[in-house]
Amino acid sequence: MHLVYVNNIEDMFEEESTWEDLPDILLEDIFTLLEPRHRHEASQVCRRWYETFYAPRVWEHFTLKGNILTKRRFYIYKGYQRETCPRKTQICLHRVGYLFKKITITPIHDFQHVYEFIRILRAYLGYFEEFPMPLLHTFHFTFTCETRGITGVIVHGTGGKMMEELRHLLRNMQLLKDLKLNSLMLDQAEVTGLFEAIANNCSDTIQTLEILDFTKVPYPILDITLFSNLNVLKTSPQHLDDEVIVILASSGITKLHIIQGRYTCSADSVSDEAWRLLKDMSPYFRVTLEVRGHTKTPLILQPHAPVNRIVYDSPNLKLPHETAVWMVHYYHDTLEYFAQKRLPRSHGPRTFHDRGDAAFLMLVRSCPKLHTLIISERISTATAIQIAKIKPSLEDYIVRENGLLKRCDGPKTDNSFRDAEIRKIARSYEATRQEISTTLGRRWVPMSDRHFKKL
Repeated sequence: MHLVYVNNIEDMFEEESTWEDLPDILLEDIFTLLEPRHRHEASQVCRRWYETFYAPRVWEHFTLKGNILTKRRFYIYKGYQRETCPRKTQICLHRVGYLFKKITITPIHDFQHVYEFIRILRAYLGYFEEFPMPLLHTFHFTFTCETRGITGVIVHGTGGKMMEELRHLLRNMQLLKDLKLNSLMLDQAEVTGLFEAIANNCSDTIQTLEILDFTKVPYPILDITLFSNLNVLKTSPQHLDDEVIVILASSGITKLHIIQGRYTCSADSVSDEAWRLLKDMSPYFRVTLEVRGHTKTPLILQPHAPVNRIVYDSPNLKLPHETAVWMVHYYHDTLEYFAQKRLPRSHGPRTFHDRGDAAFLMLVRSCPKLHTLIISERISTATAIQIAKIKPSLEDYIVRENGLLKRCDGPKTDNSFRDAEIRKIARSYEATRQEISTTLGRRWVPMSDRHFKKL
């Protein structure tokens, strides 16, 4: 009896764990996670996997990375090197290119590989009378403008034949809704004709446009007037001036993301007169200020702009008290969202006056519309409690567990830090969690670094 029972259990386990019974949607999700070469290898296992290989969901997003669509070739002085395989690229575009909805070209150090792929893709789109990618609506291109040589880091722009092929490619694309061109680092003379090429077939369809570090020097993007249905514009501070802001005020754009990164050149803020005019002409216009990447340049504030979101996506920057003062002065009636999205690279100071506790308390006290606060810096348990008490209506309130210091070291002039009950609660992490949970009316716990990275 016992042996029969074990055999039945094994048979039942084998029946439930067969790959043939796996739902199609799970197989498609698995294929989506594979690179094209591994997808092709998996498609040769059985007929069902072969059919899954050509499922539309598998090829919705095509991402060009370092060794995709390449082959090995032997050079006398270099040995074996990877280079673009035109045959593989042509076969890929011919068989599954009509399923592409989004094409992303990631930063690749092999410029020849990027150039050949753009050239082949441009020729493929221009060969047919009808557009061969009817589902395509998104194209993202980020150029690797930084290389490391013997003398150190070298920053250079796209330009030359690469820029010429990219211009022809954009001219052949149709019905794009989302376009991203980042880190091109062009000279002013090379910008001529690029926006006209984009608007050739997409002037009425593009809704989201991201242009970051487009040129090496400040260059206002006045050509946004070519896109009549543009709703979201993401650009760097050096591409804005008073004239651009006036154009935005009279356009259909409602969201402007001003993003500064590692390659953002020095630029002045737009005048407060232009921002006040924009708020009068477009009262529902909203601005997001963001700093991202490994930059150490402080956030460039736009005086009296309708800023409702401020994002620090850099591990090297903290919120200085002086910057917080100007944020409150400029955006106290519009700021709704403040977030620090990266783990700090250093432990940071431990004393109250050197930390950002006072800055965060000022934001919470002075910004009545603030509903989201994400803090990665070090703050004390007493400060975390005070933030919850000052703003119990916070919808999202996130503090790092490793950034929470068990202490109550606020200034003596602040009576809230001298309260005996607060000082007692701040000596215990568990009591702090319970007090904040009671104040917010929901369960609250500080977030671990592992979960914080996944935000």
